[in-house]
Amino acid sequence: MSAVALPAARAVDDTDRRGLLLLSIAHVVNDANQSALPAIIPWLATHRGLSLASAATLVLAMNLSSSIVQPLFGHLSDRRSLAWVIPVAVFLATIGTACIGLAPSLPYMLLGALISGIGVAAFHPEGSRFAKYFAGARHGTGMGWFTVGGYLGFAAGPIVITPLILIFGLHGTAFLVLPGIVIAALVARELPRMEAVRATAHRARRERSGHDDWRGFSILTGVVALRSMTFLAAVTFMPVFAMSVMHVSATLGSVALMILLLGGAAGTVWGGNLADRFDRRRVVGASLVLTALLGAAVAAAGHFAPSYALLLPLALALGIAIGLSASVIVVLGQEYLPSRIGIASGVTLGLAVTIGGLSAPAFGAIGDRYGLVAVFAGVALFALASLAGSFFLPRPAATAT
Repeated sequence: MSAVALPAARAVDDTDRRGLLLLSIAHVVNDANQSALPAIIPWLATHRGLSLASAATLVLAMNLSSSIVQPLFGHLSDRRSLAWVIPVAVFLATIGTACIGLAPSLPYMLLGALISGIGVAAFHPEGSRFAKYFAGARHGTGMGWFTVGGYLGFAAGPIVITPLILIFGLHGTAFLVLPGIVIAALVARELPRMEAVRATAHRARRERSGHDDWRGFSILTGVVALRSMTFLAAVTFMPVFAMSVMHVSATLGSVALMILLLGGAAGTVWGGNLADRFDRRRVVGASLVLTALLGAAVAAAGHFAPSYALLLPLALALGIAIGLSASVIVVLGQEYLPSRIGIASGVTLGLAVTIGGLSAPAFGAIGDRYGLVAVFAGVALFALASLAGSFFLPRPAATAT
């Protein structure tokens, strides 16, 4: 997988920055609901009398509805224009999460979680499709800015919902509807322009050129699933690692997680830029090599030199390494399935990541039995497994811009 020079046509910057900015902000609001729900669970257990097991079913309901619906919406968006789904999805995601705090009983909470999961899922296929359109010739850069919205939203969820609940109780979740309404209205106002952009892309045959490489896409799906295991393990266990191994407070553990996520956001933007200059498979490979090395470095630091001051730069670097491939894999998926962009986006952004998320209990079992150092050693091993799969990725037959 060698670097390749860009064609002269790619030097033209026809990026629609306003459209990308709006989609990225919508992505922040949409994905904040995924991380807000876990932050609500302790309050549901305390104030609604739910067991932790019952409360955890809300997370399962949101994730399952999201993973199942995402490819379905991707398939539908490949058949007809569904730009209107973007504002509706953002609204559903926020109102569903808001209803969880307002609901009087578990069945209504489950309904709210299902609605939120459907909204989160419906957003991604069409959102990433229009990110591709607005990016113009710079697919990697555009998808990088769109994807970083998801990172920032995931980081923002607990930060936003916790003070709302502290001030207003569980009814504070109702305030989540406000940004949902604002963003939905702003996107709805842009729908005519978005439809025009899509029509232009179809006339230029940007979406339909080339043939679908299902073999390449299947390999990529495996790579994405393995990669998501490293990301979810790092995000889930970084705060606990800082607390248990580096012996710091819960607050400082959260700081380590925030630095990891900020590194991921920076790496996502950087990786998108690199993907517009080099073979995208090479960027994915570099990301996975660095992830393996830095996962091992975090484990080594915990074993040989436990120091919080050392952990912070390692967390930042690990986040950058993981983030480098975040947007590139979406672009690759779209290039493997140029006539099925919605399905490609739905799988790479949703289904494969959910499959990877099923490994979280396994990492937890490793931590219980062997300690938190072994968890980050596992992060390195899964990154190497994903790297091995990336060697089999074929060059996309069509790289339409």
